Amino acid sequence: MKEYFEKFAAIIEKIHILYRILISIAIISLFSIGYFFLFIMPQFDEIEQLHQKNRMLQNQLSRSMLKARELTKYQKLTKEAEKSFEKEKRVLPESQDIRILLENVARLKQESGLTFTLFKPEKEVAKDFYAEIPISMKLTGHFHNVGVFFDKIAKLSRLVHIKDFNIDSAESEDDISLIQVSCKAITYKFIQQK
Repeated sequence: MKEYFEKFAAIIEKIHILYRILISIAIISLFSIGYFFLFIMPQFDEIEQLHQKNRMLQNQLSRSMLKARELTKYQKLTKEAEKSFEKEKRVLPESQDIRILLENVARLKQESGLTFTLFKPEKEVAKDFYAEIPISMKLTGHFHNVGVFFDKIAKLSRLVHIKDFNIDSAESEDDISLIQVSCKAITYKFIQQK
C-alpha cells in the first residue's frame, strides 16, 4: 500500500502546481456537490413540506377560531331561546294544570253572574309540540256580565282563545233582557317531546 502512495506522490510531483491546485479544487467541488445533493437537498424538500403543512394547519386554526366564535354566539342564542321557550311554555299548561284551568273558568262564570247551559270539554287535538283542548260553552246572562266574564278569561295566566262566538237573545221571565252566547274556548296543553 505504501508503494501505491509513493507512485501516486511521484505522479503528483511531476504535475505542475497550477494543475495540482485545479485538480484539488475539482475534487473538493465534486465532493461538495455530492454532499449537497445527497444530504442537503432532501432537507430542503422536507423543509418545504413542513412549510406547506404549517400553512395548512394555520388555515385550519383560523377556521376553527372562527367556528369557536360562532359557537359561543350560537350557545348564547340557544340559552336565550330556551329562556324564552320556558317563559312562553308557562302560558301552555301541562296536563295536570288543565283541570285547574277548567275550575278557574267555572269560578269566573259564577263570579260574573252567568248561567252555563253547556260546558263541555272536547277531545284534544294534537299539534306539533302542543295540543288544543276545545271547550264548547253556552252561557246566559246580561250583556255586561258576559263582557266581564270574557275580560276575566283574557286576564288568566294561561292562554285561552275564544272562537265561533255567537250571540242570541234569550227568553227571560222579567223585563231585563238576557243574551245567550255560544262559543268555543280553546286552551292549549304543552306536549313533552320524546
